[in-house]
Amino acid sequence: MDDITERCAGLKLSRKEDVEVEINMPRLEDGPVLIGKFCTKRRINLESVARVLKTVWKAENGFEVNDLGDNKVMFLFHTMEDMDRVLLLSPWSFDKYLVILHKMVHGEAVKDAKFDKSPFWIQIHGLPTMCQTKEVGESIGATLGKVEKVDAIGKGFCLGNYLRIRVRLDITLPLCRGRKVRLGEQGLKWVDLKYERLPIFCYLYGRVDHDEKECMQGLRSNSTLRPDEKQFGP
Repeated sequence: MDDITERCAGLKLSRKEDVEVEINMPRLEDGPVLIGKFCTKRRINLESVARVLKTVWKAENGFEVNDLGDNKVMFLFHTMEDMDRVLLLSPWSFDKYLVILHKMVHGEAVKDAKFDKSPFWIQIHGLPTMCQTKEVGESIGATLGKVEKVDAIGKGFCLGNYLRIRVRLDITLPLCRGRKVRLGEQGLKWVDLKYERLPIFCYLYGRVDHDEKECMQGLRSNSTLRPDEKQFGP
């Protein structure tokens, strides 16, 4: 209602425009529809997208693609199982650039879809082995975004070289390179964060929604940045 008020505030409606149309929403479950946003300023080729993703996603029952413009594509799956599998295995990339997937829900319009968050598997390196627990993973992950899963065994431990968590990150913010954790008597310790299947990202500001060549802040800079100024780069 607030949206309608704001849009109509500066308009003088005619008698015909002021007529309300009652629409009965169909009683349907959420359909197997995803909207994909390709994080690059280069114009994507829809045929290439369809060909590559049909090979990579391996949807048993296939899917249809429709160009929405502005590097956004609608994916209509034939089954919920195929769509859910694609979501569970995300993040995905195309030509090494991140593809953000948004699941459409009942009553939602394409223009309302948000493309500011994406899940990533993150490895936490440097924790004492006995601290590699589900509780610790959730505590550290909560400072990064919404924790979706901690890769731990039934007893809540991860006995490998690192603790692995899946977190939905705000991609408009820089990637976090690590965290300071306080380990009781051992005091303050730094743990490194490593991101699995990380796409091309900006070495200047650590964001995955664009790369260094497309970084507006970098393009506006009149001087060449020194290597030590690329805090997120190799």
